[in-house]
Amino acid sequence: MKRIDPKMKKISAKILFLFLLFLLIGGCSSNKVLVKSAATEEEYNKEAMRHVIQGAIYDLLGQPKDALVKYHQASEIDSSSAGIMLAMAEDYFVIDEIPTSIRLAQKALRKDPHDPAALELLGMAYEQTREYKKAVAVYETMTELEPDNIDALYRLISIQLLTRQNNKALDTYRKIAQTGFDDADFLLRLGHIFLRYQAFSQALEIYNDVSRANPKNESAYLAIAAIHKAKGDTAAAMQTYYQALEQNVHFEDVKAELRVILQKQKMWDQAIALYDKFVQKDPNNINDKLQLGQFYFSSGDTLRAYQTFDQAVKEYPKSEKPYLAKAMLQQIIGDTLDAETTYLAALAENRNFYDSRRRLRDIYVDRKAWDKAIELYESLMDNDTTYVGSRIEIANLLLQKGDTLEAIQRCESLLQTHGDDWRVPVTLGRYYFLSENNEKAADHLDRAVQLREDIPGLWLLRGVNFLRMDSLDSALDNFQNSLKTFPDDPELNYYLGMILSRKKKYVEAIKYLSKTLEKEPDNTQALLAVAAAYDEIHQYDRSEKIYDRLYQATPDSPLILNNYAYHLSVRGIRLTEALEMSEKALQAEPDNAAYLDTMGWIYFQIGDYSRAVHFVSKSLDSRSNSPEVLEHLGDIHSKMGDKVLAEEYWRKALEFDKQDKTILDKLGQSSQ
Repeated sequence: MKRIDPKMKKISAKILFLFLLFLLIGGCSSNKVLVKSAATEEEYNKEAMRHVIQGAIYDLLGQPKDALVKYHQASEIDSSSAGIMLAMAEDYFVIDEIPTSIRLAQKALRKDPHDPAALELLGMAYEQTREYKKAVAVYETMTELEPDNIDALYRLISIQLLTRQNNKALDTYRKIAQTGFDDADFLLRLGHIFLRYQAFSQALEIYNDVSRANPKNESAYLAIAAIHKAKGDTAAAMQTYYQALEQNVHFEDVKAELRVILQKQKMWDQAIALYDKFVQKDPNNINDKLQLGQFYFSSGDTLRAYQTFDQAVKEYPKSEKPYLAKAMLQQIIGDTLDAETTYLAALAENRNFYDSRRRLRDIYVDRKAWDKAIELYESLMDNDTTYVGSRIEIANLLLQKGDTLEAIQRCESLLQTHGDDWRVPVTLGRYYFLSENNEKAADHLDRAVQLREDIPGLWLLRGVNFLRMDSLDSALDNFQNSLKTFPDDPELNYYLGMILSRKKKYVEAIKYLSKTLEKEPDNTQALLAVAAAYDEIHQYDRSEKIYDRLYQATPDSPLILNNYAYHLSVRGIRLTEALEMSEKALQAEPDNAAYLDTMGWIYFQIGDYSRAVHFVSKSLDSRSNSPEVLEHLGDIHSKMGDKVLAEEYWRKALEFDKQDKTILDKLGQSSQ
């Protein structure tokens, strides 16, 4: 049974209500009467009816607030109408004013205590406010009035489980069973709710009921086995899978689950016996035969595995799978020449066996047999379905071979004939990127993104290319636009966070870097970046926790040692420890400009200015375009009393950011 969204149910009710009203207006004389039930009739005021109709129209247009205005106008004219009260209650529910919805639904029920729509709305409203006891009471009333109201029973079960009344929920399920309702999918969903709340024994009863009534239903067996696995009873789960396969040898999901257990526990003899049985029952199932061969190999019986795959090739020459299995086994045992022969046989049978072609290409690439690898795709160059793909494959092989210019020329030629195929500009963009011709790469990557904006890797490559060009604003725009389509992509969030950090928008940067860490909590680069951002906004407690965690996990990482040391030096604390960390980092990478700057800054904080200027100057030799290093040199010379030289370095640093307030303040102080 399909669950219905309450808002959609409301609209459906309003459509019916509107239809009935128009029917009455068109079919009756001056006295318009709408029959509410078999027992009562209510005469509607014509003006009130007009407002109700307008309200219903607003509801159909998805404008509940405008509808409420009309319903309130109708209620002022006819304050006794339960239907108007219910209409208002529904709209207040839609706009999340739940207390008002409850009050109006209760009013409607005082006029008609058995109105199922009002009862259902009241129950849902109580659920929203977490008044579960009241919701249970409402749904119990509904099921007493309508014992076969499956929707009310479903809701009642959900709340009973939520409030840990597992046995009561099971009793409610039994009421559903007693109605004769036998929709297997619906009942399985009920069982899943019990399972979600870890009501294992109750869920098992439901699944067993479904399985007995529907022995050919694969999902029931999977659900029963899931309970056994949740309870740690692998043997019972396996027994359930075996029972399922007795019913139907083609239960592929059951096979897959059982296969995972057999492989994990290395029960090779049992696995071989099982799949041998499958093959006997269905000799035409190629997948089972190949899996049998795989189990032979896993058990150490390479000969039987080879014989099985070889036989499958003979029996199914039109299928690529047995060729792949046989050749892969040959490669694993070191018979590369035999594997080559098998792949060639596959391609002789069918030139469209693309996986065989790719694997054979990889063999040739490993041997650096470039001509043979290229020849594999030359035969496909004029095939309509592979025209672009085969030419790009050849270009890629030329690039691997070292013929970068020819690879680019081939793709440039392809651009003239198939420029609207996104693969062409992205390949050219990648080639120019690798060749460090970033301007040309940008042109082609712009075109690629226009053609396929749904590929996150394109946005990533384009953004990194902008960063190489030092086009920070273009990179920022690229990553911001990419996240409109891929808001949770960890790499795109990381780069946007890094760019915002470079723009000194640290709070905003932390937001995006944190999204990366939601997906990749152990991403070292993102952790270091967010720690650095916390440092910049002086939230040192947070950054220190991150550095300490990273240091404990990887105490010999030069990058972590350096960044932690710099963090301590900026704060002017634990400087002896910071010096030890910095020395370790420099021992690993003695020419690293960032590490040299860190060492210099630690000596600055210690007060050893001669050593400080030595290390920071060495850093500047390698990284002359770093405003941070230039500023540090200015600070050191200022402390050493050379104000003129200090100001010279500060002014050079200011060229990178004319609005840097810190440096402007320093220059202002030095000019006084």
